[in-house]
Amino acid sequence: MFSLFFSAPSDVTEEHVIVRGVIDDWNIQHGRASGVRLELVHWKTHTYPAAGGRAQAIINKQAFDKSDVVVGIFWSKFGTPTGRYGSGTEEELHRGIRNGKRVMVYFSRRAAPKMKPLEHAKIEAFRKKLGKKAFYWEYSDVQLFERDFRNHLAMLAPELQEQHKVRK
Repeated sequence: MFSLFFSAPSDVTEEHVIVRGVIDDWNIQHGRASGVRLELVHWKTHTYPAAGGRAQAIINKQAFDKSDVVVGIFWSKFGTPTGRYGSGTEEELHRGIRNGKRVMVYFSRRAAPKMKPLEHAKIEAFRKKLGKKAFYWEYSDVQLFERDFRNHLAMLAPELQEQHKVRK
Protein backbone atom coordinates (compact mmCIF):
# COMPACT_ATOMS: atom_id res chain seq x y z
CA MET A 1 0.00 0.00 0.00
CA PHE A 2 1.27 3.42 -0.97
CA SER A 3 -0.31 6.65 0.14
CA LEU A 4 -0.70 9.70 -2.03
CA PHE A 5 -1.11 12.97 -0.13
CA PHE A 6 -3.35 15.55 -1.82
CA SER A 7 -1.88 18.98 -1.09
CA ALA A 8 -3.81 21.98 -2.36
CA PRO A 9 -5.71 25.07 -1.30
CA SER A 10 -9.49 24.82 -1.06
CA ASP A 11 -10.23 26.05 -4.60
CA VAL A 12 -9.25 22.87 -6.48
CA THR A 13 -12.27 20.78 -5.53
CA GLU A 14 -12.78 19.43 -9.06
CA GLU A 15 -9.19 18.24 -9.19
CA HIS A 16 -9.58 16.54 -5.81
CA VAL A 17 -12.54 14.55 -7.16
CA ILE A 18 -10.53 13.69 -10.29
CA VAL A 19 -7.50 12.49 -8.30
CA ARG A 20 -9.75 10.33 -6.11
CA GLY A 21 -11.40 8.82 -9.20
CA VAL A 22 -8.11 8.14 -10.97
CA ILE A 23 -6.73 6.42 -7.87
CA ASP A 24 -9.90 4.35 -7.49
CA ASP A 25 -9.61 3.35 -11.17
CA TRP A 26 -5.93 2.44 -10.71
CA ASN A 27 -6.72 0.21 -7.74
CA ILE A 28 -9.52 -1.56 -9.62
CA GLN A 29 -7.60 -1.97 -12.88
CA HIS A 30 -4.06 -2.63 -11.64
CA GLY A 31 -3.87 -2.89 -7.86
CA ARG A 32 -4.28 -6.61 -7.42
CA ALA A 33 -2.23 -7.64 -10.46
CA SER A 34 0.65 -5.30 -9.64
CA GLY A 35 0.57 -5.80 -5.89
CA VAL A 36 0.47 -2.02 -5.53
CA ARG A 37 -2.54 -0.24 -4.09
CA LEU A 38 -2.84 3.49 -3.60
CA GLU A 39 -4.64 5.34 -0.82
CA LEU A 40 -5.59 9.00 -1.20
CA VAL A 41 -4.64 10.93 1.93
CA HIS A 42 -5.92 14.42 2.75
CA TRP A 43 -5.75 16.40 5.96
CA LYS A 44 -9.56 16.58 6.07
CA THR A 45 -9.90 12.78 6.15
CA HIS A 46 -6.70 11.55 7.80
CA THR A 47 -6.23 13.85 10.80
CA TYR A 48 -8.00 14.49 14.09
CA PRO A 49 -8.11 17.52 16.41
CA ALA A 50 -5.02 17.83 18.61
CA ALA A 51 -3.13 20.45 20.58
CA GLY A 52 0.48 21.08 21.41
CA GLY A 53 1.92 22.51 18.20
CA ARG A 54 1.31 24.43 15.01
CA ALA A 55 -1.69 23.13 13.10
CA GLN A 56 0.49 22.28 10.08
CA ALA A 57 2.99 20.43 12.30
CA ILE A 58 0.11 18.30 13.59
CA ILE A 59 -1.07 17.61 10.03
CA ASN A 60 2.49 16.69 9.07
CA LYS A 61 2.81 14.24 11.95
CA GLN A 62 -0.62 12.63 11.61
CA ALA A 63 -0.87 12.31 7.83
CA PHE A 64 1.73 13.94 5.61
CA ASP A 65 4.90 12.30 6.95
CA LYS A 66 3.38 8.82 6.48
CA SER A 67 2.67 9.45 2.78
CA ASP A 68 4.81 8.20 -0.09
CA VAL A 69 3.74 10.53 -2.90
CA VAL A 70 2.63 14.17 -2.81
CA VAL A 71 0.34 15.73 -5.40
CA GLY A 72 0.29 19.51 -5.10
CA ILE A 73 -2.08 21.68 -7.11
CA PHE A 74 -2.49 25.46 -7.37
CA TRP A 75 -5.17 27.45 -9.18
CA SER A 76 -6.48 30.75 -7.78
CA LYS A 77 -5.54 30.49 -4.10
CA PHE A 78 -2.14 30.09 -2.49
CA GLY A 79 -3.53 28.86 0.82
CA THR A 80 -3.31 29.59 4.51
CA PRO A 81 0.04 30.63 6.07
CA THR A 82 1.50 28.09 8.50
CA GLY A 83 3.84 30.30 10.51
CA ARG A 84 6.81 28.90 8.58
CA TYR A 85 5.61 29.03 4.97
CA GLY A 86 3.17 31.06 2.93
CA SER A 87 0.69 28.17 2.90
CA GLY A 88 0.18 24.61 4.04
CA THR A 89 0.59 23.46 0.45
CA GLU A 90 3.92 25.28 0.13
CA GLU A 91 5.17 23.75 3.38
CA GLU A 92 4.05 20.24 2.35
CA LEU A 93 5.74 20.49 -1.04
CA HIS A 94 9.01 21.77 0.44
CA ARG A 95 8.87 19.08 3.14
CA GLY A 96 8.15 16.39 0.56
CA ILE A 97 11.09 17.43 -1.62
CA ARG A 98 13.40 17.71 1.40
CA ASN A 99 12.37 14.24 2.63
CA GLY A 100 12.84 12.55 -0.75
CA LYS A 101 9.16 11.86 -1.45
CA ARG A 102 7.88 11.68 -4.99
CA VAL A 103 6.38 15.14 -5.51
CA MET A 104 4.09 15.95 -8.43
CA VAL A 105 3.11 19.63 -8.75
CA TYR A 106 0.42 21.01 -11.04
CA PHE A 107 -0.60 24.58 -11.86
CA SER A 108 -4.01 25.30 -13.34
CA ARG A 109 -3.99 27.91 -16.09
CA ARG A 110 -7.76 27.95 -16.46
CA ALA A 111 -9.60 31.21 -15.89
CA ALA A 112 -10.27 31.87 -12.23
CA PRO A 113 -13.53 33.53 -11.22
CA LYS A 114 -12.22 35.74 -8.41
CA MET A 115 -8.43 35.57 -8.42
CA LYS A 116 -6.94 38.27 -6.24
CA PRO A 117 -3.76 39.93 -7.57
CA LEU A 118 -1.85 39.15 -4.36
CA GLU A 119 -2.78 35.45 -4.58
CA HIS A 120 -1.72 35.37 -8.24
CA ALA A 121 1.61 36.99 -7.34
CA LYS A 122 2.25 34.42 -4.56
CA ILE A 123 1.45 31.50 -6.86
CA GLU A 124 3.65 32.86 -9.67
CA ALA A 125 6.57 33.54 -7.30
CA PHE A 126 6.30 30.00 -5.95
CA ARG A 127 6.06 28.53 -9.46
CA LYS A 128 9.21 30.38 -10.58
CA LYS A 129 11.12 29.37 -7.45
CA LEU A 130 9.95 25.75 -7.75
CA GLY A 131 10.96 25.65 -11.41
CA LYS A 132 14.60 26.05 -10.38
CA LYS A 133 14.61 22.70 -8.54
CA ALA A 134 11.64 20.72 -9.86
CA PHE A 135 9.67 19.89 -12.99
CA TYR A 136 6.03 20.88 -12.70
CA TRP A 137 3.00 20.53 -14.99
CA GLU A 138 0.46 23.08 -16.21
CA TYR A 139 -3.01 22.44 -17.57
CA SER A 140 -5.74 24.62 -19.05
CA ASP A 141 -8.88 22.64 -18.15
CA VAL A 142 -9.86 19.85 -15.79
CA GLN A 143 -10.33 17.29 -18.57
CA LEU A 144 -6.70 17.78 -19.58
CA PHE A 145 -5.69 17.53 -15.94
CA GLU A 146 -7.51 14.20 -15.61
CA ARG A 147 -5.88 12.80 -18.75
CA ASP A 148 -2.44 14.03 -17.74
CA PHE A 149 -2.70 12.91 -14.10
CA ARG A 150 -3.88 9.46 -15.20
CA ASN A 151 -0.87 9.20 -17.52
CA HIS A 152 1.53 10.50 -14.89
CA LEU A 153 0.27 7.99 -12.36
CA ALA A 154 0.76 5.21 -14.93
CA MET A 155 4.34 6.39 -15.47
CA LEU A 156 4.98 6.54 -11.71
CA ALA A 157 3.50 3.09 -11.06
CA PRO A 158 6.57 1.08 -12.15
CA GLU A 159 8.68 3.00 -9.63
CA LEU A 160 6.16 2.22 -6.91
CA GLN A 161 6.09 -1.43 -8.00
CA GLU A 162 9.88 -1.58 -7.78
CA GLN A 163 9.79 0.03 -4.33
CA HIS A 164 7.11 -2.52 -3.34
CA LYS A 165 9.50 -5.36 -4.27
CA VAL A 166 12.22 -3.81 -2.12
CA ARG A 167 9.83 -3.49 0.85
CA LYS A 168 8.99 -7.22 0.80
